[in-house]
Amino acid sequence: MLWKMLRERSRSRAVRHLGVLGTPAEPGLDRFVAQAASAFAAPISLLTVLHDQQMLVKASTGLDMECLPRKDGFCHYAVDQDDLLEVCDALADPFFRTLPCVTSEPHVRYYLGAPLTLTHDIDIGMLCVVDTVARPPASRDQRSYLIGLARQAADAIERRADFRNGLAA
Repeated sequence: MLWKMLRERSRSRAVRHLGVLGTPAEPGLDRFVAQAASAFAAPISLLTVLHDQQMLVKASTGLDMECLPRKDGFCHYAVDQDDLLEVCDALADPFFRTLPCVTSEPHVRYYLGAPLTLTHDIDIGMLCVVDTVARPPASRDQRSYLIGLARQAADAIERRADFRNGLAA
Protein backbone atom coordinates (compact mmCIF):
# COMPACT_ATOMS: atom_id res chain seq x y z
CA MET A 1 0.00 0.00 0.00
CA LEU A 2 2.81 2.43 0.84
CA TRP A 3 4.57 1.55 -2.42
CA LYS A 4 1.41 2.36 -4.37
CA MET A 5 1.00 5.71 -2.61
CA LEU A 6 4.64 6.64 -3.31
CA ARG A 7 4.26 5.64 -6.98
CA GLU A 8 1.17 7.86 -7.28
CA ARG A 9 3.01 10.82 -5.76
CA SER A 10 5.93 10.29 -8.14
CA ARG A 11 3.56 9.98 -11.10
CA SER A 12 1.70 13.16 -10.10
CA ARG A 13 4.95 15.12 -9.75
CA ALA A 14 6.23 13.83 -13.09
CA VAL A 15 2.99 14.66 -14.91
CA ARG A 16 2.98 18.19 -13.49
CA HIS A 17 6.62 18.62 -14.55
CA LEU A 18 5.79 17.46 -18.09
CA GLY A 19 3.32 20.32 -18.47
CA VAL A 20 0.52 18.20 -19.94
CA LEU A 21 -2.17 19.12 -17.42
CA GLY A 22 -4.86 21.45 -18.64
CA THR A 23 -3.66 21.21 -22.22
CA PRO A 24 -5.59 19.82 -25.19
CA ALA A 25 -4.62 16.69 -27.10
CA GLU A 26 -1.07 16.85 -28.43
CA PRO A 27 -0.86 16.71 -32.26
CA GLY A 28 2.81 15.73 -31.99
CA LEU A 29 1.72 12.45 -30.40
CA ASP A 30 -0.82 11.56 -33.09
CA ARG A 31 1.74 9.53 -35.03
CA PHE A 32 2.09 7.05 -32.18
CA VAL A 33 -1.62 6.28 -31.94
CA ALA A 34 -1.90 6.18 -35.74
CA GLN A 35 0.97 3.69 -35.97
CA ALA A 36 -0.46 1.54 -33.18
CA ALA A 37 -3.93 1.48 -34.74
CA SER A 38 -2.48 0.62 -38.13
CA ALA A 39 -0.16 -2.12 -36.85
CA PHE A 40 -3.03 -3.85 -35.07
CA ALA A 41 -5.78 -2.98 -37.59
CA ALA A 42 -7.61 -1.58 -34.58
CA PRO A 43 -10.41 0.97 -34.83
CA ILE A 44 -9.25 2.78 -31.66
CA SER A 45 -5.87 3.71 -30.21
CA LEU A 46 -5.21 6.04 -27.28
CA LEU A 47 -2.26 7.67 -25.59
CA THR A 48 -3.29 8.44 -22.02
CA VAL A 49 -1.75 10.17 -19.04
CA LEU A 50 -2.96 9.36 -15.54
CA HIS A 51 -3.17 12.09 -12.94
CA ASP A 52 -5.00 11.97 -9.64
CA GLN A 53 -8.43 10.52 -10.44
CA GLN A 54 -8.35 11.40 -14.13
CA MET A 55 -7.29 9.67 -17.31
CA LEU A 56 -6.30 12.38 -19.79
CA VAL A 57 -6.32 11.45 -23.48
CA LYS A 58 -3.37 13.23 -25.10
CA ALA A 59 -3.76 11.60 -28.53
CA SER A 60 -6.35 9.30 -30.04
CA THR A 61 -7.64 7.74 -33.19
CA GLY A 62 -11.14 6.37 -33.57
CA LEU A 63 -12.49 7.92 -30.38
CA ASP A 64 -13.10 11.55 -29.54
CA MET A 65 -12.56 12.08 -25.83
CA GLU A 66 -10.35 14.29 -23.69
CA CYS A 67 -10.75 12.92 -20.19
CA LEU A 68 -12.62 10.36 -18.15
CA PRO A 69 -12.61 9.16 -14.56
CA ARG A 70 -9.51 7.05 -14.10
CA LYS A 71 -11.34 4.12 -12.53
CA ASP A 72 -13.59 3.83 -15.60
CA GLY A 73 -10.77 2.91 -18.01
CA PHE A 74 -8.44 -0.04 -18.52
CA CYS A 75 -5.34 2.16 -18.32
CA HIS A 76 -5.85 2.64 -14.58
CA TYR A 77 -5.46 -1.11 -14.07
CA ALA A 78 -2.62 -1.48 -16.57
CA VAL A 79 -0.21 1.15 -15.25
CA ASP A 80 2.67 -0.01 -13.00
CA GLN A 81 2.33 -3.63 -14.16
CA ASP A 82 5.43 -5.64 -15.01
CA ASP A 83 4.02 -6.50 -18.42
CA LEU A 84 1.46 -5.31 -20.93
CA LEU A 85 -2.16 -5.61 -20.00
CA GLU A 86 -4.11 -7.60 -22.56
CA VAL A 87 -7.81 -8.32 -22.25
CA CYS A 88 -8.98 -10.43 -25.19
CA ASP A 89 -12.70 -10.38 -24.36
CA ALA A 90 -13.65 -7.76 -21.77
CA LEU A 91 -17.28 -8.84 -21.72
CA ALA A 92 -16.23 -12.32 -20.62
CA ASP A 93 -13.74 -11.05 -18.01
CA PRO A 94 -15.30 -10.85 -14.53
CA PHE A 95 -13.00 -7.99 -13.52
CA PHE A 96 -13.50 -5.74 -16.56
CA ARG A 97 -17.00 -6.55 -17.82
CA THR A 98 -18.65 -3.91 -15.60
CA LEU A 99 -16.49 -0.97 -16.75
CA PRO A 100 -18.61 1.78 -18.34
CA CYS A 101 -16.57 1.61 -21.56
CA VAL A 102 -17.48 -2.08 -21.84
CA THR A 103 -21.16 -1.84 -20.93
CA SER A 104 -21.80 1.27 -23.05
CA GLU A 105 -20.12 3.25 -25.85
CA PRO A 106 -17.64 2.40 -27.24
CA HIS A 107 -18.38 -1.21 -26.08
CA VAL A 108 -14.74 -2.23 -25.65
CA ARG A 109 -14.08 -5.92 -26.07
CA TYR A 110 -10.31 -5.98 -26.65
CA TYR A 111 -7.59 -3.94 -24.92
CA LEU A 112 -3.81 -4.09 -25.19
CA GLY A 113 -1.83 -1.42 -23.36
CA ALA A 114 1.87 -0.66 -22.96
CA PRO A 115 3.10 1.75 -20.27
CA LEU A 116 4.58 5.15 -21.03
CA THR A 117 7.66 4.86 -18.83
CA LEU A 118 9.83 7.92 -18.24
CA THR A 119 13.61 7.70 -17.89
CA HIS A 120 13.26 7.74 -14.09
CA ASP A 121 11.17 4.55 -14.27
CA ILE A 122 7.85 6.29 -13.66
CA ASP A 123 4.83 5.12 -15.62
CA ILE A 124 2.71 8.15 -16.48
CA GLY A 125 0.11 6.50 -18.69
CA MET A 126 -0.47 4.06 -21.50
CA LEU A 127 -0.36 3.62 -25.24
CA CYS A 128 -3.15 1.22 -26.05
CA VAL A 129 -5.07 -0.37 -28.88
CA VAL A 130 -8.75 -1.06 -28.44
CA ASP A 131 -11.32 -2.98 -30.44
CA THR A 132 -15.06 -3.41 -30.22
CA VAL A 133 -14.78 -7.12 -30.96
CA ALA A 134 -12.98 -9.83 -29.00
CA ARG A 135 -9.60 -10.88 -30.41
CA PRO A 136 -7.07 -13.64 -29.90
CA PRO A 137 -3.94 -12.75 -27.93
CA ALA A 138 -1.40 -10.53 -29.69
CA SER A 139 1.72 -12.20 -31.03
CA ARG A 140 5.08 -11.72 -29.36
CA ASP A 141 6.14 -9.46 -32.25
CA GLN A 142 3.00 -7.33 -31.89
CA ARG A 143 3.56 -7.00 -28.17
CA SER A 144 7.20 -6.00 -28.71
CA TYR A 145 6.18 -3.45 -31.32
CA LEU A 146 3.68 -1.78 -28.97
CA ILE A 147 6.26 -1.68 -26.17
CA GLY A 148 8.78 -0.02 -28.52
CA LEU A 149 6.21 2.47 -29.74
CA ALA A 150 5.26 3.34 -26.14
CA ARG A 151 8.95 3.93 -25.32
CA GLN A 152 9.26 6.29 -28.29
CA ALA A 153 6.12 8.16 -27.20
CA ALA A 154 7.39 8.53 -23.63
CA ASP A 155 10.72 9.82 -24.97
CA ALA A 156 8.90 12.35 -27.17
CA ILE A 157 6.86 13.59 -24.20
CA GLU A 158 10.01 13.99 -22.09
CA ARG A 159 11.92 15.77 -24.86
CA ARG A 160 9.03 18.19 -25.34
CA ALA A 161 9.00 18.95 -21.60
CA ASP A 162 12.79 19.35 -21.48
CA PHE A 163 12.64 21.75 -24.41
CA ARG A 164 9.79 23.74 -22.90
CA ASN A 165 11.47 23.86 -19.47
CA GLY A 166 14.77 24.91 -21.09
CA LEU A 167 13.06 27.84 -22.80
CA ALA A 168 11.52 28.93 -19.52
CA ALA A 169 14.85 28.93 -17.69
